[in-house]
Amino acid sequence: MEKVIDIEERIPSMRKKRRRRTNKKFSFVLFVFVLALLVTLYFQSALSEVGKLTINETVLHESPFYEEQSGLAVGDALWGFSIDEIEKSLGALAGVEQVTVKRKWLRDVDIHISEWDTVAYIEEKGQYSLLLENGELFATESLLAKAPILNGFKDEAIRKRMTKQLMKLDEDVYHLISEITFEGTKDDIDSLRVYMDDGFEVRAVISTFADKMMYYPEITAQLNGLEKGVIDVEVGTYFTPFSKVYGLIKEDGDPVDEEE
Repeated sequence: MEKVIDIEERIPSMRKKRRRRTNKKFSFVLFVFVLALLVTLYFQSALSEVGKLTINETVLHESPFYEEQSGLAVGDALWGFSIDEIEKSLGALAGVEQVTVKRKWLRDVDIHISEWDTVAYIEEKGQYSLLLENGELFATESLLAKAPILNGFKDEAIRKRMTKQLMKLDEDVYHLISEITFEGTKDDIDSLRVYMDDGFEVRAVISTFADKMMYYPEITAQLNGLEKGVIDVEVGTYFTPFSKVYGLIKEDGDPVDEEE
């Protein structure tokens, strides 16, 4: 025989279930309302503004320049700008290799800029430009780093070839180079004359410059105590004292300039 359940016995439990559903709906609506209120208050308060803008130390441009070019300033809306657009804008500036923009903590914005390193200086009519590691020139009014000075490198393709060679050098050898003059001709298109800080002069070619200069410390060590002169590494390795190359030499071992 089937059990008969009185509907009046189920009314209290049905009421409880209905009440729980109503409470859940009310709690959800209240949560959404409070959340919307908090979001509105947040965007109307100083907490949603840029409180601190940080840019790392740079060489080619000063931090205020990058800050101005970014279009950001303290007090701007923290969520009112596009990171991709700022990175693209700053990345298009001369001398810039890579840009990373991040929102940090509650109100901070961090901009990290990587610049191309300086490989050498290009001198033309008393004016200097930086030769960057990507082969581009960057105009400057002052010498920003210790690097060789390049003369006669007017052709962009030749500059880029020379840049690659300089980037292969060991630091010790690189910092000994004072000046490099391009003396290429139709018959000898890669010819270089290199002036070293330790008083020697080197004759070389672009195509094998880095490989040959790797042995420069060993070569000069064997010449220790001898008269300074010209080290020719264009084909083999030859040394000729300045007195035989230029005739007369100064007391410090440097060749006498013909105009003197």
